[in-house]
Amino acid sequence: MKKLVEWFFLGFLSLLLKFRYRVIVKGRENLNPETLSKPGGVLFLPNHPAVLIDPLSVALSLWPKYPVRPMIVEYFYYTPIVHTVMRFVNALPVPNFDVGSNSFKRKRSEEVVQTVINDLKKGDNFLIYPSGRTKQTAEEIIGGASAVHRIINEAPEANVVLIRTKGLWGSMFSRAFTGTPPPFFPTLLRGIKYVLMNFIFFTPRREVIIEIVPAPADFPYKATRLELNKWLEEWYNQPDGLTKQEGTHPGDSLVLIPHTIWSKKVSEPWIKDANNQDFDMIAIPNEVQDKIVEEISRITQMKKENIRPDMSLDKDLGMDSLDVADLISFIQDYFEVKNVSPLEMTTVGKSMAIASGLIVCEETVKDTSIVNLEKWFKEVPHHKLEMPAGETLPEALLKTCDRYKKRVAAGDERSGILTYKDIKLRTILLAEYIKTLPGEYIGILLPSSVPAIVAIFATQLAGKIPLLINWTVGARHLEAVVKLSKVESVLSSWAFLDRLENVDLDGIEKQLVMLEDVRRKFTLFDKLKAFYLSLLSPKSILKHFNSDRFTSKSPAVLLFTSGTENLPKGVSLSHENILSNQKDILEIVDLYSDDVFLSMLPPFHAFGFTVSGLLPLLAGFKVFFSPDPTDGSKLAKQTNDYGITLLCGAPTFLKGIFKAGIRENFNSLRLCVTGAEKAPPELFRLADKFGKKDVILEGYGITECAPVLTANRPNKEHAGVGEPLPSVELLIVHPETNAVMPKGEQGHILARGPNIFEGYINPDIAPPFLNVAGKSWYKTGDLGYIDEKGRLIISGRQKRFVKIGGEMISLASIEDALLESAVSNKWPISEDKPSLAIVAKEELDTKTKIYLFTDFDTTLDEVNLTLREKGFSNIAKVSEIKKIKEIPIMGTGKIYYRLLESQYLQNQ
Repeated sequence: MKKLVEWFFLGFLSLLLKFRYRVIVKGRENLNPETLSKPGGVLFLPNHPAVLIDPLSVALSLWPKYPVRPMIVEYFYYTPIVHTVMRFVNALPVPNFDVGSNSFKRKRSEEVVQTVINDLKKGDNFLIYPSGRTKQTAEEIIGGASAVHRIINEAPEANVVLIRTKGLWGSMFSRAFTGTPPPFFPTLLRGIKYVLMNFIFFTPRREVIIEIVPAPADFPYKATRLELNKWLEEWYNQPDGLTKQEGTHPGDSLVLIPHTIWSKKVSEPWIKDANNQDFDMIAIPNEVQDKIVEEISRITQMKKENIRPDMSLDKDLGMDSLDVADLISFIQDYFEVKNVSPLEMTTVGKSMAIASGLIVCEETVKDTSIVNLEKWFKEVPHHKLEMPAGETLPEALLKTCDRYKKRVAAGDERSGILTYKDIKLRTILLAEYIKTLPGEYIGILLPSSVPAIVAIFATQLAGKIPLLINWTVGARHLEAVVKLSKVESVLSSWAFLDRLENVDLDGIEKQLVMLEDVRRKFTLFDKLKAFYLSLLSPKSILKHFNSDRFTSKSPAVLLFTSGTENLPKGVSLSHENILSNQKDILEIVDLYSDDVFLSMLPPFHAFGFTVSGLLPLLAGFKVFFSPDPTDGSKLAKQTNDYGITLLCGAPTFLKGIFKAGIRENFNSLRLCVTGAEKAPPELFRLADKFGKKDVILEGYGITECAPVLTANRPNKEHAGVGEPLPSVELLIVHPETNAVMPKGEQGHILARGPNIFEGYINPDIAPPFLNVAGKSWYKTGDLGYIDEKGRLIISGRQKRFVKIGGEMISLASIEDALLESAVSNKWPISEDKPSLAIVAKEELDTKTKIYLFTDFDTTLDEVNLTLREKGFSNIAKVSEIKKIKEIPIMGTGKIYYRLLESQYLQNQ
């Protein structure tokens, strides 16, 4: 049956191609047992002048005698319709390094190449482009691409066949007009339109020549990677003589064919000169130039003196996409440059210019917005909101969905606009799948988005506990999370991971399950069943999933925060913890049915999970999700575009929004809540420029407290972090004696209430509770006092942690990591006294800085590289090293950190 479908489908495609292309195949007769005498399969190596057309033409020219398995970039592999075809031919998806690099993509790439090697040995045939992408100029440039060289070396059993396609440079499917791959469906639809305009049979036809040549005697099987690539480039770029202008220099002729018989007009080409340098090298600081050369030398193993600014990264230096990705990661990390595009990284000089800021790469994000603004702004009745009744979060959600039904609930630029009815249906459909997954916990690795919030509710409905995973903290943290939770499945998304840059996912890669793959598994029966269930009452739905057995005390989510030493702490919050906190929020702040929330905080952030994620959907007001809290300009624009009235976030993120915005962006904004770190005066000054200073409310929260403890009240005088929530009690005790302190005097802040968790899942961490006056209190680890009006004023942190970008960083774990690497770094660590210490200084208007004190010589580069190698994220970065004669210690033998702060950092 499969053969019959294959013949019909490929025959149909062959017929369609003939309306526009006259394909001439040369040398197919040379493929025979004599020329293909090796025992393995055939490795077909074509050049790549155009998307879609050249792979299709080549595959059809080899079929049916040599059916091939292509390697295809992931974003195209998963395109609707294309995906069905690719699965049919058993194609292999490969990561797209043009939009970012991370450890997961690098491992995926390695796995694909190994699969090709193994299956070639078994006799499978593969169609692989040595360049790895469609060409940008008339010449085929392979540069330092390494996959084909590795395959040929590790699969000597494979037969090699070269394929040269000519005549497609200048096609609408080539990069000749923009320098970038044309969008697939719009270009295809345009082509179909032209064919119809020509009454199908009269379409001007493009001549395409496909030459098939078994590897000749001089094929460099044993050559180095660069020698092989150079040989292939020369073979592909032989003059084709298709136009009068061509034939005297290598590369493809630019062939322009009219689109219709009614006009001789052709498109004007734009050929990008990849080596063009439109910047002044003199303007690039010498230290930047030296650093880039040093890094390129490390990657390529070339001597620094042989690396020149005019050298191309691929053709001259032999850097492949993974090498360029490493260089980009270095530039983004060391020079703190954002949005570095691999397509812009063409020469050494250009890399220097990007690192120095002379060239700013614009973020080229494909517009995936399918938001129906008319539907989004549909008027709803204005009324004050309250939390629905329900012991658990899924029960509360189902009741809200039944109440509001077709009212708009949420949206994002990928998912579009969803009503409560849509949310309910999607939650039920995904819950049916999640209940089949093993384990108590289901990991969720997604940014602020509709899929993230649906995955959370679906996991709870399925009787599992969502584990929100922080992808920014490094492999060390992730490995500990997996070990502690024993999580077996982590829901994520190809669309998200594809754009995730410079992130190490080593700890959880084996557990990843992609939502795109899950979606394709849903059958018509699955969807009909979910639709039927969505018509039932909340009680019946909960009973169907057996989740009616859960009570308000049952775990609702597992979040991880930084640990006291090196391990993260697992915080299990119950349904009661979260729902009581949300009810308190609605009691102190008036929220209305026509409010609109902009959710930007990631779900792994306690505030992002509860207030930015759950609250809008449970209470009944619209929420628009945006995945990147650091993209201030986009968030400012979305605040205006979607009529945002409510905004929440850490001060760092809010400052970015106000800095990037203009007054009209914030016309609709009526409330802006901030927390996670102290709100600096600069935030209020920025908001005041737009007349929004009074809309800012500062609060105080902790992950273990679900998370809000205090908040300033609207229309009341602001002081500190405000008053406790209605269900929360605060107590100030002496940090050492635990004696209750009088009002106005500083001490250790204790808290109690229904929102506070019951303890960590870590078996080796002592409960963070203290009995005072016959009651159990949670020890916050912060110092402060309560003023005469009952408002909490925080004065400092007791624990050795700092908050940077809203994330807790353990100073002790940084010290331990550096000490562990001392031997390999050849640091002279003393055995009888401390040789290094980490201290952090938190400033009001600047980023918190981490200082390393040592009694030996080292460099910032060496220290921060060590931290990255030990699995720390880029947030945990030492800002400055201070070498001193001796690290001070107290009488107890402990490092005297307070002296380091007061003696060496007081004037910083």
